[in-house]
Amino acid sequence: MTTEYDFHRIVMSYLSKALPEDVIPFHSPNGGYRRASEAGRLKAMGVIPGLPDVGVVNGGKIFWLELKAAKGRISPAQAYCHRRLEAAGSPVSVCKTLEDVEAALIHAGIPIRARVTR
Repeated sequence: MTTEYDFHRIVMSYLSKALPEDVIPFHSPNGGYRRASEAGRLKAMGVIPGLPDVGVVNGGKIFWLELKAAKGRISPAQAYCHRRLEAAGSPVSVCKTLEDVEAALIHAGIPIRARVTR
């Protein structure tokens, strides 16, 4: 079984090959355990709870990918953040497989140069 960490690495590797040079993917390091003091500093710096894992910048807009392991679920903070992003015109797709990622990119109109093969 693939862990969520492994899935993140697989997705970022795929995006580095599949997206054209002018489409920029980035990973948000929001997740994981933080000591209270570090969490407080990050919050003061503007870190947003629930921000999706991966942003894809294309044509001046950001499309978001929330990556989950096979049995993963969205937290309340993630659901709230996703609603806010959608309302701001920045769509979010929840993906549990590499095929989900590819389908989300295609649905969002983001050009891809490499297809998922299994």
